Amino acid sequence: MTYEQFFLSAKEAEIPLADIKVVMDACLPYGFDALGIHGKEEIPFNPSYLLQKLKDGYPANYLSGYIDIQKIHLFLNESTLIPRNETIQFVVEYLLKKNFSGKKILDLCTGSGVIALLLKKRVNDAFIIGSDISQEALSMAEKNALYNNLDVSFIKSDFLDSISDKFDIIISNPPYIPEDKEDVNAPFEPEVALYTKEGGLYSYRRIFEKIKDHLTPDGSCYFELESTMAEKVKNLFLSFYPDEFSVSIWQDDYQRDRYLVCERKIS
Repeated sequence: MTYEQFFLSAKEAEIPLADIKVVMDACLPYGFDALGIHGKEEIPFNPSYLLQKLKDGYPANYLSGYIDIQKIHLFLNESTLIPRNETIQFVVEYLLKKNFSGKKILDLCTGSGVIALLLKKRVNDAFIIGSDISQEALSMAEKNALYNNLDVSFIKSDFLDSISDKFDIIISNPPYIPEDKEDVNAPFEPEVALYTKEGGLYSYRRIFEKIKDHLTPDGSCYFELESTMAEKVKNLFLSFYPDEFSVSIWQDDYQRDRYLVCERKIS
């Protein structure tokens, strides 16, 4: 099969162009941009399994084994979620506009470490710890920190159960998809990072019930949300802390309620 035939076969199978490019760049000797020069050449192995994986809906970034985000090379596998644009926006357009210089920060449910590493890349003097219940995900996060030469520590913890320190900032993109939700199609990504009980509220409840014990007196916390759950999550937080925090919801680029912001009131 030639490079051109590979490309056309993927295109005919209605594989998104971005996914074709990811796989060609990572998995073939000549990448997408070399089609004009090397398109007629034979690929030196049978790439049919790559095409079949893509046709089966297998994520291109799992085939490539990485994704590049904001000058960070992030290794991925089936133990880690593939970072969504909303998560990147959460960090770049909102959190990095805060003054986190010198702050002690916890990235709870860190997965691949994407939030912790993006923050450390831009706020080098922040002290950042990432935590996750999955040892496989933590191993990947540690690999990402080492590869990108970013000094972030990681700890295994079921939400806040094994966390003993207090932090100026706690950030989390926890599992929030209700277990019985049927319109989510992510069969290859880790269920433990996606789904939760109590109609999507269980993860937040587990975090909220202990979070005050892990925040400094002027500490703040930030959470990614599923847009239809925003008010429920906000009200759940307020049921634990009705008066101590200013609580608001930020929207994403599509004007969807996607982020919960809980900042300690200044007395």
